[in-house]
Amino acid sequence: MEVAIDKLALSAVGAALLLLLVVLEIQFPQRHYDRSLKGRAYLANLLLFAFNNSIFLAFNISAVYTLVYGYRLLTFFDALPLWGQALLGILLLDFCIWIWHWTNHKVNLLWRFHKVHHSEQYLNATSALRFHIGELLLSVAVKSVVLVVFGVSFWIFILYEMLVTFFAAFHHANIHIPPRIQRALEKVIITPDMHRTHHSSLRDEHDSNYGVIFSWWDRMLHTFDRRQPKHIGLAHTPEKNFWSMLTFPFQNK
Repeated sequence: MEVAIDKLALSAVGAALLLLLVVLEIQFPQRHYDRSLKGRAYLANLLLFAFNNSIFLAFNISAVYTLVYGYRLLTFFDALPLWGQALLGILLLDFCIWIWHWTNHKVNLLWRFHKVHHSEQYLNATSALRFHIGELLLSVAVKSVVLVVFGVSFWIFILYEMLVTFFAAFHHANIHIPPRIQRALEKVIITPDMHRTHHSSLRDEHDSNYGVIFSWWDRMLHTFDRRQPKHIGLAHTPEKNFWSMLTFPFQNK
């Protein structure tokens, strides 16, 4: 049984939550940054997001998911109650994304694109939108394989994509959260403190905390790290604007 998902309504909710997180991080920042750096970061990330979406819309790339869904190999999800589909589907998709994220750090070709995301020097809620179009297109292929192989219900796939957008914005946000609350939250989900470590300028620190929604995978696979980084971004890499983010993967540095 498929459940109807109002993508437009979910997108509107997502945009409102992103705006709320931006307001909160401006009013209650965990770390203090130069005002001009913050302004440039917000602008560059939003421009990149707009560019990526224009590509997806122009070539109707999201339709790929609908197409490959008809070729799924397994259909056992259809036999589960809705709550079972949601629970199992979200857990499965989140673990697959953990593997994909880990792979982006280990395979040089993939890292060339993923490092655009890590070049952010002011980690903020809009950093969740900072991905090179090359990485996004590759992720479409990976997610399509997951849909075909596991046969996750399509409405769960759409719901998970929306959840990822919110949780990614949350754990990228530069919001001050009391340590006691952070520690409680990180037993289940990725928190801003956890993900800040993942954006450390030191490679041995940023090769950790790969989770998107749940923190369990990093604990289970021994990639959990509580160290708080001194610097954010990539070592010896200058600040990136919209254009330099697009060309960054093709530079040897």
